[in-house]
Amino acid sequence: DGLPWLASVASGELAEDTTNREMEDPENNVPKLPHDKKWKQQQLPAWQPIATPRNTVITLALTGSLLLIIGSILVASNNQITQIVERYDNRCSLNATRCNISMSINEDMENSGNPLHFSYGLTNYFQTFRRYVKSRSDWQLADVDGTLETCDPLEKYDNGTTGSRTLYPCGLVANSYFNDTFKAFYCPPNSGTCELLTGDDWKSTDISWQSDRDKKFKARPLASDETNVGPQGFPLPPVDNENFIVWMRVAGLPTFRKLYSTVGRSFQKGGEVRVEITNNYPVSSFDGTKSIILEEVNWMYGKNDFLGILYLLWGCLCLISAVAFAVYQHVHPRVIGDPDLIPAVAKEVATT
Repeated sequence: DGLPWLASVASGELAEDTTNREMEDPENNVPKLPHDKKWKQQQLPAWQPIATPRNTVITLALTGSLLLIIGSILVASNNQITQIVERYDNRCSLNATRCNISMSINEDMENSGNPLHFSYGLTNYFQTFRRYVKSRSDWQLADVDGTLETCDPLEKYDNGTTGSRTLYPCGLVANSYFNDTFKAFYCPPNSGTCELLTGDDWKSTDISWQSDRDKKFKARPLASDETNVGPQGFPLPPVDNENFIVWMRVAGLPTFRKLYSTVGRSFQKGGEVRVEITNNYPVSSFDGTKSIILEEVNWMYGKNDFLGILYLLWGCLCLISAVAFAVYQHVHPRVIGDPDLIPAVAKEVATT
């Protein structure tokens, strides 16, 4: 009973099945033989390039030329972007009521299809520290059932008056939220008045990823056993606040900038943008700095010197390598497939 296949052998079913398979391919006695086509028999034509000195020099020269062209385009486009950077942590007192920083417009800043970007920058801030990155609850942020244990060590907080309560949002990333605020005023050239940028001229929406807004961050009211005031001592914004969403997408390098708002207008040369700052976020404990950045945006997004320079360096390296290979081949030529270069031992093995 435990070996049902023996019954099949005894009844002749196995022998009948073997006969049927032989009838399918009586010549080779192989069932379901693949079709005799080049694709299925792996007989397609193939190109196997040989790295001859000539081919190597041509490939390196073409690759280097292409990289130089791309790098030149990137550098030229990058140089057309006007950017203003002003450090303010050393010019504004911490927790001061108000601090004004002036950004002089030395070149026209055009809003040609893409709004200008106003960002804040931090240095020496390592957001990729493993414990820091893991300390968040994506379930809580998306308002779905899930654990809060991933927020360790900031799942709960006791402020000394209300007792220990669950933090909403919890975790180190959320509770280290950058809480400096900015207002901008534009002073046209040769004008004694300045206008506050509002509406589309100073817009803090559509600055985060669409997928984050739609799926990952869903706000809800605080529960009775929750609090949104963590160790920093100020209420955190709703989790669907876009400045909060931008902060929650941690940076990969210790020097980074995060978009604060878009500016939907142009600025004339000779004008001035005055930024009113509430300087709340301390950076002296980790020897960091804070700055504000106003920049134009084109097809390259923002100003980035690294990418164009990288293409130019690799292009030059490829061209130098091509010249070096060409000179070496000219000074010490070598015939491809020269039988005189085959070792004597290999010749003896081949003849025997």
